[in-house]
Amino acid sequence: MKKTTKTILSVTGAIAGAAAAAGGFELWSRSKFGRSGVATAMEGALRATGFRNVVLGQDLGRYDDFIEKSRVANEQEYHIPSWLRLRSLVFDETSHGMKVYHVGTTGKNEHAVLYLHGGGYVSQITPAHWRFVDKLCQETGAEIVVPIYPLAPEHDYDESYTQLTTVYENLCKRYGADAITLMGDSAGGGLALGLAESLPQYNLEQPANLVLISPELDLSMRNPKIRDYFDADPVLAPWGMAQMGDLWADGDEIENFRLSPINGDVSALRNVLLLAGTREIYYPDCARLAQKLITAGVRSDMVIGEGMNHDWPLLPIPEARKARRRIAECVLRKVN
Repeated sequence: MKKTTKTILSVTGAIAGAAAAAGGFELWSRSKFGRSGVATAMEGALRATGFRNVVLGQDLGRYDDFIEKSRVANEQEYHIPSWLRLRSLVFDETSHGMKVYHVGTTGKNEHAVLYLHGGGYVSQITPAHWRFVDKLCQETGAEIVVPIYPLAPEHDYDESYTQLTTVYENLCKRYGADAITLMGDSAGGGLALGLAESLPQYNLEQPANLVLISPELDLSMRNPKIRDYFDADPVLAPWGMAQMGDLWADGDEIENFRLSPINGDVSALRNVLLLAGTREIYYPDCARLAQKLITAGVRSDMVIGEGMNHDWPLLPIPEARKARRRIAECVLRKVN
């Protein structure tokens, strides 16, 4: 009996010690970064992947290998991983050679989202994207349309814009622009903004909402304030992102608003929700865009993720749930 009691006390003590350590880490993380301990641990995990070393350009061989592997993977027909379990209904179609996924619920969809995934214009959609899309679909009841758009280095922006404009136009015919949210993260966020800025030339109405998650807004990466965020960002680096941008541009001037949408005309946009973290290199350009929207008189809101990393609304951290609720509210907002 004494031995059993001793064992129980030992186990209880170990659990209490672990809880105290976890609590201490949480307090330290909140004090130092203004974020949850889970978010701080996630930043460590992101650094451990070593991806930043690829885009830093410290090893050109690794960068070239990454691009070549991406090229080979992108030219194969895409399939959602079989091990990935999604709660929403999913079906796909092929339009003009581009696969388009439709993610929905069992009820009648009153809202639609055209979602453009990130990946530096060279990487394919990831399980993290699909989990985000699935949760957003469950929380809003909206149909979420996910194009597997052409990627560099085999393809360029012009080809993708042509196909995505057609997808958007067809979606407008089904739902009407007032029920559509155009959304993208990272490179997909930049593409979403560029697509919205290009709609007037096709006489297409703006979507009700435009949601930009950590968008890549300027392929030149020349904003001098970026250097202040370089060490804090565990994933992205200016050199590598600029190189990938050049592949996407395929020789065209990167100042073109369809490549660097920070240079475009935002006056026609309707409702813009911009989310950016203070520990990512895209933050300075996002702040510039926020000011540009205000100056143009566009209804907009910038959600600043204090202590957050790139694409934090897609990460498995507590702060992502709050961000996703904010995005869901935007999708379901009634347009006056």
